[in-house]
Amino acid sequence: MKIRFHLTHLTLVALALFACENKGVKNEKLNVLFIAVDDLRPELGCYGVDYVHTPNIDKLASEGRVFFNHFVHDAACGPSRSTLLSGTRTLNWDIFKDIRESGVKPASIFSMPQLFKENGYRTVDIGKISHQPGGVMDSLQTQHEVPFSWDESFAPVGEWREPWSAFFSYAGGKARTSYYGRPTNRSLPPFEAADLDDEGYADGHNAAAAIQQLRQLKDSTFFLAVGFYKPHLPFNAPKRYWDLYDPQKIPASSYPGPPENVSSDVSLHYGRDSYEPRGAYTWPGDTLGWEITPERENTLKHGYLAAVSYVDAQIGKVLDELTRLGLDENTIVVLWGDHGWHLGDYGIWGKHTNFDIALNSPLIVRQPGMNQPGTAANGMVETVDIFPTLAELCGIAAPDHLEGTSFKAALDNPEAPLKEFVVGERDAWGVLGKTVRTPDHRLMVWMDKASGDTLEINLFANQEQPMPHQNIREDHPLLVKELKKKLEAVEQEKSEFFSAL
Repeated sequence: MKIRFHLTHLTLVALALFACENKGVKNEKLNVLFIAVDDLRPELGCYGVDYVHTPNIDKLASEGRVFFNHFVHDAACGPSRSTLLSGTRTLNWDIFKDIRESGVKPASIFSMPQLFKENGYRTVDIGKISHQPGGVMDSLQTQHEVPFSWDESFAPVGEWREPWSAFFSYAGGKARTSYYGRPTNRSLPPFEAADLDDEGYADGHNAAAAIQQLRQLKDSTFFLAVGFYKPHLPFNAPKRYWDLYDPQKIPASSYPGPPENVSSDVSLHYGRDSYEPRGAYTWPGDTLGWEITPERENTLKHGYLAAVSYVDAQIGKVLDELTRLGLDENTIVVLWGDHGWHLGDYGIWGKHTNFDIALNSPLIVRQPGMNQPGTAANGMVETVDIFPTLAELCGIAAPDHLEGTSFKAALDNPEAPLKEFVVGERDAWGVLGKTVRTPDHRLMVWMDKASGDTLEINLFANQEQPMPHQNIREDHPLLVKELKKKLEAVEQEKSEFFSAL
């Protein structure tokens, strides 16, 4: 895997005026509509799941390219989004903090929207694209989280008054929490099914704002990013989306127990505590730290699926407006999930692991005039590859320091060879986990952050059914050694780059 690492964009000026063409629209730059969905695992119709109602995402998939093996770098919102926007693999929740606080614009390109902005695109961020809802650092929405990059960055707040409260919206203007230094309210339940229209929760407002922006941008060249909040906790959605599902027909996890042959819970990162729902919400009639019973598991998954169907409807509204305006003919559409989510898998309710359940997320790309639309790609890609891919599709020279590689070849031909392996990380509670995944195996190496000592090594076979659950490290020492070398090679290239700065 070759990682390019030179912080220069001298070639950008020479290429800035090059037009991005497609087969149907010549000499016209392509727009970009980037849709991010929080905590969305690939439990969708287009990924072969027949009990979930996602007609709009499935339609997009039928017109574009679904990537079955897309992996984020870290199964946490902030680092995953920092990786997306910077084009570098990072565990940093706020990779743009130093630039923002200095107020000094670097000489080089440092973010994906900045690259498009400096090449003549109108760049707009709605909802959650970076870690902060609205891409802003304050409740008044005055300071951009990713500086020098967006012409507009905001979250419609409706009756919730500020972005974080809108993110955790309940009916009637209630919210689980309000950040910006104020205390967290954990008394609300982890789900709600109010009998409201779509704008009774915040994602309905995000969709409406995106539609309004499309109408304003239709005569411009634009990079519009729309970040939907659901299905992130709380699993709140209008009642009619809950009514799409029969609770008796919602399947439980196919493997609810912990992985076998592991020496500790380190690979679960304390995930079996399921602190996301249990520590941040109160089950009706119970207290914090409530037990997740089988009946409650069914309710939680019901809520997750209802939230997915709700956000699918909002995505459909935005895509319908794109088509109504005739912009679908010259707009690349990307749908990306920032990571997966355990729904009782391995006994976990949450993210924050290095298993496929957490690191594998949806990626769908629709390119005007693309070959073989509706045919999925099985090759492996990473979130870090999205930045260089969009730059190439739009005829813009990407900065040399990007760690990803363009997967444009797979948009032209779904059978095009992609990566031999992908890597990931997890940083939590004094433990650093590094992982490498090939088509056949996933290796996890767990280290003590303070001492650097190896705590545990896990090796799983990807094809094991119903999902990988047996640590087979002891049976394959040579394979473990080979996969560790792949991890070390990536780390060495990155280390050499930073040493040269």
